[in-house]
Amino acid sequence: MKHSVLLSALFAVLVYCGCKSNSTSTPPGPTIVIPNDSSSWLLQNTHVDSTGKTTKIDTSKRVVVATNMTYGGYSDVVMTVETNLRTKVADTVYLRYLSNGDISRSSSPAIDPELQHWFTVPYASQGAQSVFFGGPTTNLGFTHDTVSFVASYVGTENDTVGSDIYPAVVISSTTWQHATSPTKDSLSTITQTNSFIPTKGIFGNHIVQSNQINGKSVIHNQQKLIGVNLK
Repeated sequence: MKHSVLLSALFAVLVYCGCKSNSTSTPPGPTIVIPNDSSSWLLQNTHVDSTGKTTKIDTSKRVVVATNMTYGGYSDVVMTVETNLRTKVADTVYLRYLSNGDISRSSSPAIDPELQHWFTVPYASQGAQSVFFGGPTTNLGFTHDTVSFVASYVGTENDTVGSDIYPAVVISSTTWQHATSPTKDSLSTITQTNSFIPTKGIFGNHIVQSNQINGKSVIHNQQKLIGVNLK
């Protein structure tokens, strides 16, 4: 009887161990946070001229206008509008929050005309991205537009607003845009870093290291997150 009990117990242990060693588990994916409609955040803009001198400081407000909208061939698009509170100039940005934590955005080159194209910014995957696209256009007297975009993971930082600390992921990117026609030729190059706060689904500090049009440095902004209002 003792031998029978011991053998039964040993068999049970072996079955348990065998099951345990053969089992597999899939790690959970990242938690995707998409800010609700009417959520907003404030950015302080420091305008810098070609010599690095600060020319003025003002504020912009970025607002989530719509989520799950249909745009550019997708039905999960988030529309944000950033408005400079001094000049009232507004810029619309279309985003997709991907399941792996990366952000896909509709193209927004520095020089009009703008060709519509989606490209991915690797905030979560951290892999280098390279995108090239171009095509005919009729805006502003140009006939063809070509854009090249590269992005790479830099690291992490803390974006601080008052006593609140937001862990952020930082990406560096460079965009080249070349718009041409038989009589016009314009080349823009922008190198910048952008931070993204995944726990809130919003963007933080934004620093432009270089902004040139036709080889000449032009005024550019450096943005610091100074306020968050999530709905």
